[in-house]
Amino acid sequence: MDYENGCMGLGWVVRDHEGEVQGVAMRKVVGLYSVPEAEAMGAREALSWIKRKGWEWVIIESDAQLVTRAVDGVELNTPFGVIVRDVRALLNHFESATFGFVRRGGNMVAHELARRSLRLGNTDLVEFFDYMPRFISDMVCKDSMN
Repeated sequence: MDYENGCMGLGWVVRDHEGEVQGVAMRKVVGLYSVPEAEAMGAREALSWIKRKGWEWVIIESDAQLVTRAVDGVELNTPFGVIVRDVRALLNHFESATFGFVRRGGNMVAHELARRSLRLGNTDLVEFFDYMPRFISDMVCKDSMN
């Protein structure tokens, strides 16, 4: 969250079935939301992106335990609940999809991408597939060890 400039950052990492990083993406979003809403928006944005890529077998790992519990929980009639409902609907579009919790220590690349996205000059999605940006290359190695 960048409270001073009224925006927040989202970031996610794509790994293959062996845990190797295949790509990363990040986006700056204008507006400030509660932390749970922002975390749920990040999951929704990543799932929408995965759907556009046409991937059918996905495992989403989030360090937002409140969000992962809400996805499996009861319907909430709140702004957070509406975003969670979107996440559930997107999960139903895939042939196989699971959504689970992972500690922050195993998700540092996504956290750094979200932080770095706040420096972007616009809200366009930035994705890297052919190479990893230098600012996360060391973290990719450390993340895969956790």
